[in-house]
This record gives sequence, structure tokens and C-alpha cells, in this order.
Amino acid sequence: MSNLMESSSSQDYQIKKVFNNNVVLVTQEDKVNSSSKEVILVGKGLGFAKKTGDIIKSDSLNIEKEFIPVNDEKKEQYNQLVKTVNEEIIGLTTEIIAMVSEELNEELDKHIHIALTDHIAFTLKRIKEGMEIRNPFLPETKTLYNEEYRLAQKAVKMIEERSGIPIPEGEVGFITLHIHAARTKQGVSRAVKYTSLIREMIDFIEDRLEIAISHESLNYARLVTHLRFALERIETNKINQNPLLDKIKEDLKQSYQIAEELSNLIHKRLDVVVPEDEKGYLAMHLERLKKNLN
Repeated sequence: MSNLMESSSSQDYQIKKVFNNNVVLVTQEDKVNSSSKEVILVGKGLGFAKKTGDIIKSDSLNIEKEFIPVNDEKKEQYNQLVKTVNEEIIGLTTEIIAMVSEELNEELDKHIHIALTDHIAFTLKRIKEGMEIRNPFLPETKTLYNEEYRLAQKAVKMIEERSGIPIPEGEVGFITLHIHAARTKQGVSRAVKYTSLIREMIDFIEDRLEIAISHESLNYARLVTHLRFALERIETNKINQNPLLDKIKEDLKQSYQIAEELSNLIHKRLDVVVPEDEKGYLAMHLERLKKNLN
């Protein structure tokens, strides 16, 4: 998704494309190496009344952010995006990426420039065509990635203000996953896989224990958080020793049985073996959950 950087060259920029009043795609010549690079500039009024070929001084005070939009291997994909997606959407998405980078004070994966732009363009198209946007993983996403969710809410507000189209809350969840994927540089599909698996595990727990866990409750937040970090430990093969394992197996038979069933589900979805110690911790958490809900 995005790579935030400061300009290190004194060479001026030549506009290649104006996306909106605040975002322009430019080229910058490197006369020393006889080469050039494409850069996205973000800043209030940078693109106002500008056209292709115009020059922007490299020391312009209006330049707030500078992005190299994609790695070389994704350059052709990005060029196709520029040709096919509405330039206002590209500009708006770039402003969103700049906002997220600034608030987090982090570099994001460059691929977000392609993935998030494509996603927002498709979302607006679906809403205009009257298609419903449903997000079955919204509660889990909200709990798992709280900081990213807050930024996604700001992003959706920016989209609504520019497009004049009301955006459903489910879309906040999807943008959250894009932001999280850009932070971790592990791709949106992995974030979706984790989130959907946690949703499946919670459904399984509710069914086996014959309970309903409020999405707003502390119990729910604790459970989702435990499952997230458990999955990360299991996938990275980090052993979390459990000195109470034998006692848990003896005293918490039902909870341990459910933990084993959940472990089979994890094995099926992620193709990883869940260590006995991890099953013990999961059983302890399930036992606490049962007591808190009784």
C-alpha cells in the first residue's frame, strides 16, 4: 500500500496527471544518473488550475506528502489503474493513505495504492447500482483492529463528503482490513482469513456452550483478543508453556474437549497443528467465559 518519504532531490517536478486539487502524479528527473521517477504529491491546492506538463518547485511549501506509488513490478498494474479508474477516486484514496500514514506515523505497504483505490472504486459502483454491502466479520474487525477501525471511519467520512454517497458501516470494516494489511505488509487476504476464522470459532463456542455473547461486552473483547494472539502464536510456532496443562485436562474436561474441537478447526483452516499447551490456555479461557456468563 503506501510508502511515505521525504524528497531528497533538489530537482523540480513535472506534472504527469492531476487527480484532484490536492493530489498530482509527477515525474522528477535525476540529472546525475540520467533517470527519472514517478511520484505522487499531496498538498492543499497542489493541483488547482494545473495541467499536464506544468512544473511544481521541489521546495514548494504546499507539498505535504510525497509517495512513490508502487514498486517497479507493480508499475504496469498501477498505470492500468490510472487509465481505468476515475481520477477523483485515485486522488481521494491517496489523500486517505496520506492521512493514515500521518496519523500512524508509519510507512505503509505500497500496494495499498492499488488495492484500496480499486476497492473504493468498486464499492462506490456497487452502492450506485443499489447493491447491498454486507460485512459478516464487522464485530470481529472492530475489536481486533481498533486503531485501524478509527482511521477507516475517518476515511469513510472523507469518501461521503467528496462523493455525496452514504457509506454503510460494513464498508468501514473492509477499509479497516486494507489499513491493517498495509501496516503488517501481509496482504488483505490474510487479514480476512484470520477474521473469518475467529468469527467461525466464536459461532462454534456459542453453539457448544449454548450461549450468546454480546459484541459489546468485555467477555467478547477478551475472547476475540485471546483467539487472535493464539492464532498468531500457533502460526509462528511460538510455544507458550502451560504448567497447569495436566490439571486443566483433569478438572476442566468439557472446556478442554471444546478446545480440542476448536484446534481441529484451526488445523483444517490454517493447516497447522495446535500445541497441547495452547489447547490448555484456550480451555482456561472458555472456563472463565462460562463462569462469567452464568
